[in-house]
Amino acid sequence: MSSVGFPKSYSTEDALEKLKILAKRYPPQSKVVEVSFSIIGRVLADDVEAIEDIPAFRKSLVDGFAIIYNQSGTKRKIVGESTAEKPYDAMIQLGECVRITNGGVVPDGADTVVPFENVTLNDEEKCIQINVKHSRGEYIRERGSEAKEGQVLIKNGSKLGSLEVNLLCALGISQVEVYKNPRVCIMSALNAATNQKQTHEHSNRSRLLRIFQIQGFKPIDAGESSMKPKKMEKNLQIAADFACVIVIIGDINKIQKVIQKMNLKIYIDGIVPDNFVFGHGSIDRKPVFLCVLPQHLTPAWVGANVFIFPLMRTLGGQGFDSNYRLEGNLTTTVEESPRKLEFYSIRTELSNGVSKQESEANQRANSLLKTSENATYSSGDTVAIVLTDFT
Repeated sequence: MSSVGFPKSYSTEDALEKLKILAKRYPPQSKVVEVSFSIIGRVLADDVEAIEDIPAFRKSLVDGFAIIYNQSGTKRKIVGESTAEKPYDAMIQLGECVRITNGGVVPDGADTVVPFENVTLNDEEKCIQINVKHSRGEYIRERGSEAKEGQVLIKNGSKLGSLEVNLLCALGISQVEVYKNPRVCIMSALNAATNQKQTHEHSNRSRLLRIFQIQGFKPIDAGESSMKPKKMEKNLQIAADFACVIVIIGDINKIQKVIQKMNLKIYIDGIVPDNFVFGHGSIDRKPVFLCVLPQHLTPAWVGANVFIFPLMRTLGGQGFDSNYRLEGNLTTTVEESPRKLEFYSIRTELSNGVSKQESEANQRANSLLKTSENATYSSGDTVAIVLTDFT
């Protein structure tokens, strides 16, 4: 039994549901930042609304002449000019037209714009002759046709990309509220001081650091820690100064004892088929999540992708179920594993479908295939996959 009375083992679905409930206890924190391309990848913490109609006036889509459509004849007298900076300030009358620039304000009374290339200038450029038949309303973008005042343009929880940042700049918005990125420290817990053990643990930690970075997080390498309780406690206290999520790779049973000694709650343990442990609480009055992953590379990689990334995205203002999922066709057969693995590490090629890894430790794996118990998958089968460090 865990320290909070949960059953000894959990399925993946049960564990994810428990983590989802836990994440709701820790609302994401936000801050105000300056709008620039440096905020690409950040998550918006408040709706961005249109402060006025977009466009704020009737706008010409071409350089040409603004006219009244419903008028007999094709000749018009040029009575003025209209731009975005200096609009024509009178109402256009029958038989008149106004020279207008692309983006210029369409004068009151005009209902159509004729492009320059569709007219001939006459009488020393005082009149135009319209040479092409047009429809009413052509080449005019009406006021509010893109968005009305108060309309939500970018929703709370949206991940900002270059399009969103360009929109903010176009709207003249200089500051926005975004969620703070949760930080994560990754630490190896060593049982012995042999060089072989250190090399294995360092390789495991290095790969986790890389995939956390690829997923958009800023991981901190907390190095190696002795399994001696006092030393481990000290290293956890240091890590808590830098991050709210601490990932420990090592002997789960021994690390679990240290966690309990520090009065941290073991929230989930015994996730099958691989044993993962998740705890939470405070270290020196700082709220922390502790995630303990197995020493073996593949289970640690699965644990990070399946459990830790959704938790961190929630802490950063995104939804818990925000892993990148898609369907693909297998190019090889996936046999039932003797270990009854719930996940296979596989290689996904967008042009060539999905193929199973020949070795679990293969460094080319970039996605996960979730399997059913005792299931075998054949080449050509359509399967659901989760992209992990896909680039």
